[in-house]
This record gives sequence, C-alpha cells and structure tokens, in this order.
Amino acid sequence: MDQMQIIEIVAATIGIIYVWLEMRASRWLWPVGIVLPLFYIYISWESRVYGNIVVNVYYIIACILGWIAWHRSRGEAGDDTAGIRYMPVRTALITLLIAVAGVVLITPLLKHYMGSPYPIWDGIATSVSLVGMWLLAKKYIETWYCWILSNVIYCTLYFLQGFTVTGYFFVIYSVVAVLGWYRWHKLGKQPEA
Repeated sequence: MDQMQIIEIVAATIGIIYVWLEMRASRWLWPVGIVLPLFYIYISWESRVYGNIVVNVYYIIACILGWIAWHRSRGEAGDDTAGIRYMPVRTALITLLIAVAGVVLITPLLKHYMGSPYPIWDGIATSVSLVGMWLLAKKYIETWYCWILSNVIYCTLYFLQGFTVTGYFFVIYSVVAVLGWYRWHKLGKQPEA
C-alpha cells in the first residue's frame, strides 16, 4: 500500500464519520467537516479533480459558519434535529438557478485554466456541492439531493483517474446520502405555503 492509498483511506474514514454525523443531524459533523477537506484538497490536487479543491476550501469556511448556525438553531432540549425542513418552492427555484449558473461559470475555468480532464462533470459536481453545503447549514432536506448527485459524479471521476480507494468511498458516501435523505425526510417539516 502506497502513501496515497493510506491518505485516501484516512480521508474516507473521516468522511464516513462526517456523513454518519450529518445523517444523524449531529452538530459534531461541523468540526469533523473542518478537518476532512484538508485531506481531499491534497487528493483532489493529485487526481486533477480541481473543482473539488475549490469545494473543499469552501467546505472549511462553510463548516465554521454552519457550526455557528446550527448552534443557534438547536431546540430547547439541545436537539440538533430541530429545524430540519423542506425548502419553499421559491427558494428551491432560486437555488436551482444558482446551481446552473455555477456550472456555467465554473466549467470554463476548470477546462481552460486548470486543465481538468472532465470539466463539465467536475463543474456540475462542484456547483452542486457548493449549493449543498449552504442547504446543509440551513437544514434543508434537499441538501441530500446535492450530495447524492455530487457523490455519484465524484466517485466516477476518481475511478476514471485511478484513485480507486477514494472512488469506492464515494460510492459509500452516495449510499449514505440516500439513507440520510430518508432519515431527514422522516424528521422534516413541509414548507409553508
């Protein structure tokens, strides 16, 4: 086993802890989420999945802000699941437009300036992940749609680049994202009309 595989295994293990905490709607996902991106910045650089570098720098900042937001939104008994809800339709439409605009803006940068071998897929996964982190901080159930889509794309990109360990763990992340959606769906509130 080489050094990169060890780094991939450590990152993936931390990632599984993170996703498990996210699925459980535990506020402890945020400090784990501050450490995790450091590993994926390195792995993404080595695998030339450059959009994921941007995503992970953003994750560090978003995790700090998310931790603060979740601390403020906890229920009376310290319940981290308080406030889980569906997005209002108007917010969902605006979020979708932002995600599409992100793809349109990010993809050319990845293609022309960073030499991404799969710029459109890297751009889609990057934009969706950026939106997903904001949705997570707001405790919107739709965050899980973002994670399912981006994880499936990232696992494919890592497999194509020969980072098999990371690819397999993104398969696991995808499955856990489906389970997370199911759990949050049961906990969530429907949007007000």
